[in-house]
Amino acid sequence: MATSTQLRAPRRTSRPRTAGAVAVTAALLLGLGACTADPQEPDTGLGGPEPSSSSTDPGSSGTSSSAASGDGAASSTFVTVAVTVADGADGGPAQGRSLTVPEGWSAEVWADVAGARLAAWTPDGSLVVSTGDRGILELLTPTSPGSAPERTTLLAGLDNPQGVAFTEQDGRDVLVLGEATRIVAWDYADGAVTDERVLVDGLPSDGHGSKGVTVQGGTVYYSLGSAENRDPADRSTDPERGTVWQVRLDGSDNELVASGVRNGFALDVAPDDTLFVAVNQADNQPYPFQDDTGRYGEVVPEYVNENPVEPLTRITPGTDLGWPLCVPDTRDSADLTDLPYVEDPENNPDGSALDCASLPSTMVGLPSHSAPLGLEFTAGTTLEETVGRGAIVAAHGSWNRRPPRPPYVAFSPWDDETATLGAPVELVTGFQEEDGSRWGRAVTAVPGPDGSLYVTDDEAGLVYRLTPGA
Repeated sequence: MATSTQLRAPRRTSRPRTAGAVAVTAALLLGLGACTADPQEPDTGLGGPEPSSSSTDPGSSGTSSSAASGDGAASSTFVTVAVTVADGADGGPAQGRSLTVPEGWSAEVWADVAGARLAAWTPDGSLVVSTGDRGILELLTPTSPGSAPERTTLLAGLDNPQGVAFTEQDGRDVLVLGEATRIVAWDYADGAVTDERVLVDGLPSDGHGSKGVTVQGGTVYYSLGSAENRDPADRSTDPERGTVWQVRLDGSDNELVASGVRNGFALDVAPDDTLFVAVNQADNQPYPFQDDTGRYGEVVPEYVNENPVEPLTRITPGTDLGWPLCVPDTRDSADLTDLPYVEDPENNPDGSALDCASLPSTMVGLPSHSAPLGLEFTAGTTLEETVGRGAIVAAHGSWNRRPPRPPYVAFSPWDDETATLGAPVELVTGFQEEDGSRWGRAVTAVPGPDGSLYVTDDEAGLVYRLTPGA
């Protein structure tokens, strides 16, 4: 029986149940809902165990539990807080709304940026926000507490700007950007960019064509998502699709890093200097188990609702994550960690196309159809003191699941001894109503130099500032 991607939800209340601000690294395991809009299908045993009775809606209640994770872990209470609006900002769809956050945290509309997508802090303390189809990089410079940032256009006329990152080269600060068909770099200083260099050009932009990026020293990693949902032909195109690549800052050594990564848009480097990815997995996955259900190879709604999970895992040169030949197998993992693979019944029924047993296990399985778009490790940031060391994942929510998987921000704790991530815990929810409608969708969540968490939302066109209590 396949294990459900429902995680246990904390109790959400309109008032704190315990006093004082607490660390989030031992936050309660959550119930991240699935991604469809119809009433829940009856249980047939194909989708996993019964989900938690609680939902991610901040007005709901559920059973409280706690889990140890990270250094200095403590239990945490989650509360519903009103979203305030900074002076000079337009609250837009967030006006009068609330979010569910750890006790003691506040939630503020910090800036209104239409189409806000990925974000990165400049070396001099401003936030660069990409805007996708708007073709603009916005530069947001903090002012006084409670006030909106100063806002300028850093770059315009871009082609679907998405992933942004900063690094240093020969004593110069460098901005790296993923556009529709290219990876580009500029020198950055004093709120301006100069000396454009195209590192890679002519990349395909169809299908999952948006480019996520991250940087480690002089190496840029970028995503090249699949053209199709579940087509093995993507593995033999030139360049190969459903992959992650690397290139040097001088444009040399453009090389394949990992295959079978359907849409590895969310990339970041872990505390052990290895590369991690959060993957948008396939839709309408056929049932891969030859068992007494008799549904092998069929598209079963109960199974599809909870599978395949979205991998959050390490990739190294030569890694293959199996797509679309192998599927993460959740049957024997209650917490959706350390997942093996099973053969896809359509694309690899006998295992001859790829030996699924030879693949590295998926470290963490995020709830199916979450659509993780943002991945940020907290190591070395001020926020690490509050939430601990680990990975912050922002998920956009599903597009075709019934009921819809809500957008969320989650935290996966890092274990220094094993250099692995653990089961994710809920950090921010509330973007979706009980009827499945949404007023916002998280894209990424970036730790700020002030210890706050800055969350972009392309649905509402906003940047939120979520601040832990003292």
